[in-house]
Amino acid sequence: MGERVVQWFYGLPNVVGIVLALVGIGLYIGGAISGWLVPLIVVGLYLLGAVVTPKPKALTGLAVLSGDLDAGRLEQALDRIVDESKQRLPDDLAAKVVAIQATILEILPKLSSTTIDRQDLFALERTVSDYLPQTLDNYLTLPRAYANSHVVADGKTAAQLLGEQLDLIDEKMKEISDAVAKDDVGKLLAQGRFLEERFGRNTELSLPAAAPAATTGKS
Repeated sequence: MGERVVQWFYGLPNVVGIVLALVGIGLYIGGAISGWLVPLIVVGLYLLGAVVTPKPKALTGLAVLSGDLDAGRLEQALDRIVDESKQRLPDDLAAKVVAIQATILEILPKLSSTTIDRQDLFALERTVSDYLPQTLDNYLTLPRAYANSHVVADGKTAAQLLGEQLDLIDEKMKEISDAVAKDDVGKLLAQGRFLEERFGRNTELSLPAAAPAATTGKS
């Protein structure tokens, strides 16, 4: 309950309501309004500002993913998340989201061919469809002043906590990227061994040595 009161205090609807209430008080001081209606007008102006002013919203317009590993849809969802992050997050936090996007984009072309643990691929899909948007929403739905300046846990603000959570997501995505790269290297080595077995010098498929050129002499 106490945290909600603090969030309301920092929130834009409360700020706008206070500004409009002050306008009402200014009208009274200036003689524009008087009498018993003054308190009602001041309270009414505050309520008007508090009710009409929009509250912070969650991410909007995200693609609805079906849980499958569709690289195209995952990329579209990422683009939307990054676009909103650049518009609504502080620059340092938006940069972390962009870094996560870059790592995932490196993985997407390999989704259909990689043989890494399916749990890692599931984690990647859920990161785009759920974990990352929800992490951002938990921050974006807070009043900006509250999120950036009010200490909420462990001596840290919501903005600092979001930064740490984004770092965790980025670290996991890089782990998956490394696993995909190692899988590619393994395939490359296996293909090299296969080719060596088939076309190496000591196999029955080796080409015979070229016959020496015939020479002619005068009798």
